[in-house]
Amino acid sequence: MNSNDFASLATVQLSSPSRLLVSACCPDKDLLVIITRLGGHDRMSLWKMQGSKTWEVDVSTNSERIVGIAWSPDGRTIAVAHDPPSITLHSIQDGRSERVIPIPTSDALIPQLTDIWWFHQEKPEKSPIPDVFRRNNIITGSAHSVLRTLPLLDQLRDEAKQLTATDLFAFQGSQTAARRAPSLPDVIKSWPALHPDPVAASINVPNMTRTAENSIVDEVDDTNSDSILAVADRSGHLLCFLDGTYSIGSLKLGNSNTTTTISSLFKNPKSPVLLAYPVYNGVFTDLLPSHVSLSLLQGRKLRDFAKLSTTARELCWYVLRVVEEMRAAWMGSDTTTGARELGAKWIATYEAKQQEDYHVKPSGILDLTTLLVTDRPSEALADYLGSGPQMSERGMQKWESAVTEALVKLRDYSEKRLVPACQRLHLVLGEIQGWASLPTLYTAFEIPNETVDQCLSMLKQAILLGTWLAAAARREHNRFKEFITWLRYETVLLGPPSETPNTLRHDILEVNQYLMSGLEKSMIDKWFMGPVPTFVPQDLGIPGYDLTVKAALRKAREYLDRRDPTETPIDVPLDSLECIERNLSALTGAFANCCREVFDRPSAAATRTATFSANFGSELDQNTSASSQQDKQPSLVRERTTVDPSREDGYYVQYLVIHAPSASNSEHRSFVHFVRQRYGHDDSHVELAMLECCLRRGEEEDVVGVDLVALEFFDDETIVIVYRTDEEGYIGTLSYCELEYTDFQPAGYVRLSRESLIKSALQELNTGQLRSGYLPIKQSRGLKGCRSGAVSLAVNGRVGRRVACVLDSNGTTLETFDLEGDEGEEGNTTLDEER
Repeated sequence: MNSNDFASLATVQLSSPSRLLVSACCPDKDLLVIITRLGGHDRMSLWKMQGSKTWEVDVSTNSERIVGIAWSPDGRTIAVAHDPPSITLHSIQDGRSERVIPIPTSDALIPQLTDIWWFHQEKPEKSPIPDVFRRNNIITGSAHSVLRTLPLLDQLRDEAKQLTATDLFAFQGSQTAARRAPSLPDVIKSWPALHPDPVAASINVPNMTRTAENSIVDEVDDTNSDSILAVADRSGHLLCFLDGTYSIGSLKLGNSNTTTTISSLFKNPKSPVLLAYPVYNGVFTDLLPSHVSLSLLQGRKLRDFAKLSTTARELCWYVLRVVEEMRAAWMGSDTTTGARELGAKWIATYEAKQQEDYHVKPSGILDLTTLLVTDRPSEALADYLGSGPQMSERGMQKWESAVTEALVKLRDYSEKRLVPACQRLHLVLGEIQGWASLPTLYTAFEIPNETVDQCLSMLKQAILLGTWLAAAARREHNRFKEFITWLRYETVLLGPPSETPNTLRHDILEVNQYLMSGLEKSMIDKWFMGPVPTFVPQDLGIPGYDLTVKAALRKAREYLDRRDPTETPIDVPLDSLECIERNLSALTGAFANCCREVFDRPSAAATRTATFSANFGSELDQNTSASSQQDKQPSLVRERTTVDPSREDGYYVQYLVIHAPSASNSEHRSFVHFVRQRYGHDDSHVELAMLECCLRRGEEEDVVGVDLVALEFFDDETIVIVYRTDEEGYIGTLSYCELEYTDFQPAGYVRLSRESLIKSALQELNTGQLRSGYLPIKQSRGLKGCRSGAVSLAVNGRVGRRVACVLDSNGTTLETFDLEGDEGEEGNTTLDEER
């Protein structure tokens, strides 16, 4: 037995006890992930196979333990399942959290997550006929087709890149590297959406490398497209996410009488079919998998709906931020003072001066109105205008610029951002309304018609209020300019007499209007205060048009029959508009929740219409549970499922490797069971090969027993094992495809569990009906650690990345190997993590 067949890449001494998960190796890069326990929380670090650490991060503030990780098909993202239950996506570049995936659940208590997988989808061959019109798979006339022709909305401030005083003035090297992530409201966090694409939503983005025009031509990386991120929990639920982010609902495996978990999961790379292997009551596992067919994923309907949901989320989040910026500019925020407070503060300071210094009843607006009419200020007002705050030229300039900037922002944001974004949202929801009007084609989505209508009604209100706000801000701005001009005029009159007479340049009526409804309390306040608006367009004097032909002809006849063609058909007194609620902040908040409800239930259409091919253990021998609990002993189980290349689609080959002790405890023998199972739509075939945990040394009959401590499937032919002989640890490989498999079909084997199958095989071995061999180790190498206790093993068998990683029982010694290199190519290094 050669013990130097592999090249050692590195031996790393870790400073803290760590864990090595089965999926730790990156599929297409020489990287691996190590989990370190520190302060009662798990930390995740990325290492190169040569032994150097790239980064280490705290994965989540609420996470206490990392349950599992999965790599995205493009190898750029790491999906992490946590306990307490949460799912996060991390960048492979620096480990930062890119997104928190909401877990859909109807219960307040979420079961513990157990495992996570990320399956890629093989893309069909591209048609040799080029896409002349470059539609990029967008249907002509759809909402996205119209959005592509519209100009991009102005980009908003990136809250994640705000500079602080430390960034500006600290010495080099003392700046904090962390950037606070923008706080997303709960309605946006829980919104089902694909990876954000602001350009598809007609929104400009900072530092973007493509525009709406050239994005049609550029090649888009679609490696993650149509992939499925699956997460299992202890209650038998399987949570599925399209492209790793868009929730398509959950599947329930098992029944209410059994406790079900999932031991492994496989997805057909060419079709949306999942093969799940449930474990019942923690003691027995189905021999045959449960087929789950997500037939709705085969067409384009679900992806088109997911794109609409993603676009609606981007636009809704854009609207919420626009309204919040307008509200902060006018009403103020926790860190800034609103423009409306400057006038109220100025008049409140004057009234306080009246009461404290002149002992008169506060009457600020009355004194200002008297001054406007007579040009004769009261004693208190003359004193205040000469020496009060904000009355210097610099103070008045700051006051004017602050209010002007806020009013211009309200005007421009309403006209150029809020209203266009709402109009784009109306396009998206209009298409959803069209889907709801075709129940025969989109029945599975169960689109809530009433909620869609309610959202469209709210959008109309938002568009009207946005246009109204722009007009009100423009009018308020004109009145404020007249007010500031008048203040400067009166200030000059109170000063020393000038040879040049002061020219009257202000409009007295506009100034008086600002004193009445602008200085102390502004009408613009109503757009950010009060309850959610409930008005209809008819309340604003807008006639409710009926778009039918009959109604149009009737309206035409009524118009022709009127004596005065210029007569206005509807006259709404302006006083009636004062009582209309117009809180834009409350309206957009209510609309966001309502709009999310439109996409919540339809997003789970794929799992809601999924078909199952098994009854989840109802046919299993329930006596297996009791017997398994009595004789249950620890064992290693690994499985690998592939599509049968010799059969048509729908047939699979599964290899099972189970390390179990002998049924006869007196012999102290252990065996490795290699099960090869072929199954399809209606048939299945089981083959078995049993190997005793022994090695034959040399040509003589020198047999030595080994302790098998870890094993993992490496590729389509090889399996990697870690074993011990005489307290020496080794890593080795053997070919599971070249073993001599024997047909094994005991009576009723289809209803057997894996545990019952192994029990029957051991019984037939004891009676001589089955034969066993020894472990045919092809290559091996000695390990520096792993001489006792449990061992963690992670492998990567992809061509060009054929490596293996072994972590000892203490979690402090990590060894990495190149399984294609030999001792002559060895670049062995022994590193310390502190270096």
